[in-house]
Amino acid sequence: MGMCPVCNGMAQIDVHCQQCQQPLIDYGRTMDYGEKYDAYLPIDLKKENDSIPDDLINEQCPHYVTCTNCQQTSIYLINEQ
Repeated sequence: MGMCPVCNGMAQIDVHCQQCQQPLIDYGRTMDYGEKYDAYLPIDLKKENDSIPDDLINEQCPHYVTCTNCQQTSIYLINEQ
């Protein structure tokens, strides 16, 4: 299991919207938006059940990102270190 540099404050997401080229805002890990007690589950267990193919195997941390201009929301995978 790797460590997400964005979640740990060592880096920031610097990506732009594919439709309008505006900077995307990071709203954190997708797994933080789950059920009431999901924050207490192991990250690897949550990755096994998040419907994102190979994020556990490829050591990637899925984050929700949103464009403030066109309101498009997507998932951006960050390579863990």
